[in-house]
Amino acid sequence: MMYQGVIYQFAAMANTDKGSFVMEQNHSGNTLLINSIRTAICGGFFLSQAHAAVVINEVDYDQPGSDLGEFIELFNSGSGSIALDGYTLDLINGSTGSAYNSFSLDGLTLDAGAYLVLCDGASTVANCNLEVSGSAGWLQNGGSSDGEAVALYSNGVLLDSMVYELIGSNLAPFAEGGTSAGDDSNSLVMSLSRLPNGTDTDDNGADFAAGCLTPGSANISGSGDCSVVPAVPVPAAFWLFGSGLLAMLGTGKKPG
Repeated sequence: MMYQGVIYQFAAMANTDKGSFVMEQNHSGNTLLINSIRTAICGGFFLSQAHAAVVINEVDYDQPGSDLGEFIELFNSGSGSIALDGYTLDLINGSTGSAYNSFSLDGLTLDAGAYLVLCDGASTVANCNLEVSGSAGWLQNGGSSDGEAVALYSNGVLLDSMVYELIGSNLAPFAEGGTSAGDDSNSLVMSLSRLPNGTDTDDNGADFAAGCLTPGSANISGSGDCSVVPAVPVPAAFWLFGSGLLAMLGTGKKPG
């Protein structure tokens, strides 16, 4: 996974090979974002700290019965808002190592601590932000000899990825830590979730575990549907209550 969201510290190194890297300022203007690092040594300096802000946080690709209600959740674990222009979320076919679908996130912004949920339909997935398919099965299940992967890119540079089911021969570039996030279930209601929420140690097997469904909210270990729908804000709730009272009074009969 490549790296955004924290200040980097460098120590001078002599006689080292240069890695490929791109640096730009974030919205606050004081944090370096490094979008691509081919090696730990870049331009004669050693990268001593790294962490990605936007991560693939929860994936539910398999459900009991027909695969309806699939979703992918992204999470901004950083301290500032991130404009997602140039970001794409790719679905990787394990038999080829290539994308079988790609979704542009242009025009979207993800606030610090916020979630972005891509789904097949808002009627089947709570807190869905972006409908990417109107039918079931848009996320492939793994095959008998290979799994599948989800990859997040910024301007073509790989930022984060996770492999589920088998790694096979084509998914090694997407298997952080050389491990798989595991398997979803077609008999239990569950997802593959970063636990604790947002944890990213660059090891799919260590970072992901079975969780109950929590699209758009913090991950919880276990199984079942733990979706949380945001409550109506207090002023709006008062307005709705008042409107109901007025409607009741308005339909009452006047004294004869």
